[in-house]
Amino acid sequence: MKKYIAAALFSLSLAFAATAQEAARPDFIPEADWGKIKGLIDPSRVQWQPYKGIAVKQDGSPYKVLYLPVWMGDDYQVIAQHLLQTQLEEAGATFTTSSAEFDVPTQTRLMEDAIATHAYDAIVLHPIDPTSMATTIDKAIASGIDVYNWVLPANTDKLTGFAGYDADTMEGNGQIGVKFSELAKTAGATAEKPYRVLEIWGARALPICQARRHGVGLGLAGDPAVEIVESVDTSGQPESVIKAIQDAFARYPDIKAIYPQFGDAGAITEGLRSVDRLAPAGDPNHVVVILQDIDKAMLAPLRDGTFDFTVSNNPWHQIDVVVKQFLWHTVLKQPLGDGDANSGTVKLPRRVLLPMPLLTGATIDTDAAHMWGGTVAFTDMPLGKWNYWPVLDTKEIGLPVPTLADRKSLLGY
Repeated sequence: MKKYIAAALFSLSLAFAATAQEAARPDFIPEADWGKIKGLIDPSRVQWQPYKGIAVKQDGSPYKVLYLPVWMGDDYQVIAQHLLQTQLEEAGATFTTSSAEFDVPTQTRLMEDAIATHAYDAIVLHPIDPTSMATTIDKAIASGIDVYNWVLPANTDKLTGFAGYDADTMEGNGQIGVKFSELAKTAGATAEKPYRVLEIWGARALPICQARRHGVGLGLAGDPAVEIVESVDTSGQPESVIKAIQDAFARYPDIKAIYPQFGDAGAITEGLRSVDRLAPAGDPNHVVVILQDIDKAMLAPLRDGTFDFTVSNNPWHQIDVVVKQFLWHTVLKQPLGDGDANSGTVKLPRRVLLPMPLLTGATIDTDAAHMWGGTVAFTDMPLGKWNYWPVLDTKEIGLPVPTLADRKSLLGY
């Protein structure tokens, strides 16, 4: 994966030439909006509305897709749902969302209902618990429903397709642990006088939080100069996050850094303000903040130095891959291949792991923060104007854009 990241960033640096910004403005995007968007994408490497009419069966009926997210409570999830709906409906499919709101039995029941009614051709799933959902996923696939999984892979090798990331690696959240060790060394911390980091638990029962925590531990590698102070379970609720910060600083006034397992940017801001520790880098009161997920509230403090880093993963890029997988396989009946998508040798990959760059305010607006033609600072894009968000250029991993011409060629009509 390291090799892929290096190659991807190098290729992106070449792609982001000045000439790319001279690409023509799409007719349906007003000049004022285009002026804001074109700095966030590479117009030479993206396409708008390429799927029109592709997801319609030979008898004229639409393909039907059910989306099962974990919840709909943050920018990440809202953007994913709207991009998925916009692109699938543009392709002619019908789209239904049913949110489980972090309840595993509810998510299981929703999938069981889909199997029983067989009302859908495909399910797009963000599993709350990748292990407990595996059996139900296998059952859905056996019944003839394709299952496309994003964010975290379910623990089954029968998934139709997957696009996501792996936090529990050195290339994922391990980068955070390494950074804390570097900061501790710079601060002269020792086992006797450690560099204290407040870890704010999102939800202890969630495998995604456990994976993120273990990934940070990989990067720390048992460094005795770093002491992790764990918060109570906040379930990602802002009020609980703020209280966790207040409680931790009351006990350990010398906390030097914060790592929340979710984005929680607004809550982190207010929590630090409430203990008089909201200050930019260089100020004696500054607390280093490394955030997991980008949300709108994160971008300004990251850029002005109040926050320091983010290990970014992106719903836009993951959803883009999932839609292409669905169109190639479920609609155009093309096989998705096993193997490392990032090797460049797999035609239409079945499994795609996206890189997770460690970004700062100085790098979030550079080529390093772009992938496949689109920024990872996804909340800079126009929220609500979902048809302005283009389809990305994933040819380098074997996923070109499927078109209506492909449907006519491959299916014979």
